[in-house]
Amino acid sequence: MGIQIIKSFAFCVMIVPVTLGAQDDYYPPETFYGGGVGFSQMFLFQNLGQLEGFEMLGSVGETAGYGLDLTKFANPFMINGGEGFSNITERIRIGGYAGVGTSSIAEKPDITLFLDENTDGVHDESEPISTFDKPPDLQAKISLWFSGATIEYLFPLFRGFEISIGSLFGVGRLNLNVSQSAGSPSWKDQFKPVFQIGQNGYTPIKDANCDGVIDVLDLDYVQKNQFPNFAINSAMTSLSGTFLNVQPYIAVKLQLLDRMGLRMTAGFNAGTINEGEWRTEDRKPILDSPETVLNSMAIRAMLYFGL
Repeated sequence: MGIQIIKSFAFCVMIVPVTLGAQDDYYPPETFYGGGVGFSQMFLFQNLGQLEGFEMLGSVGETAGYGLDLTKFANPFMINGGEGFSNITERIRIGGYAGVGTSSIAEKPDITLFLDENTDGVHDESEPISTFDKPPDLQAKISLWFSGATIEYLFPLFRGFEISIGSLFGVGRLNLNVSQSAGSPSWKDQFKPVFQIGQNGYTPIKDANCDGVIDVLDLDYVQKNQFPNFAINSAMTSLSGTFLNVQPYIAVKLQLLDRMGLRMTAGFNAGTINEGEWRTEDRKPILDSPETVLNSMAIRAMLYFGL
């Protein structure tokens, strides 16, 4: 009888450590602190080329727009950046994110002019037409960058797997660049001097004022005009708007290895550039600029190194 009791007690002692070890593999410990940094990609499911105020990029006809195909802008819009996070308590985590993304389109449209003799805006067969010999090059690029802080509350499920809810708070900047040039650029065109420099500093001037006579008036004409050999054949528009950005989300974190894991977030990104907040390249405000709203679903994927 005594031997049977001893055997049963030994069997129970062997079972307890095995059970505790199994729980330690699947459930989190009582306290947990960790952090990590890594590469993060954000996907905004919105065509930024079709934002409010960008209509002129695609409008045609009497509105005299660019005629670009706005559907060619990236959708979803991808932002590449970096992200980091760290637990400050067992259930509260803070972090930061910064990233930038671009999308561009380019076209070479054929432009045909017609003499609108009856001013009806429609080409009639009797009205003369003329086609540009060198179609223009049109390019439009949209750039977007984000930076901000994150805070979230954790729900640990198993060791190495958790769900959290939180939000990103920060600022962003949206840039729009439109380039127009008369014909495709040539390598030689990049080295055309604005001022002609002759041998030993003496620059020959001929009939600069096109009056049919080469005289001292030609020298005076060059002095007054300053740019005797310069012609504008391109134009660049660069606009930017800054906005406050909020992105509430739900996140899933999976620890793949001891010091590496995968983190995914899904949420809604919201930001607004208010009326009159757009600025030119030299930071002058455009007072009649419209309100531009960035509202879209946002997904972030992060490969991190840490705990």
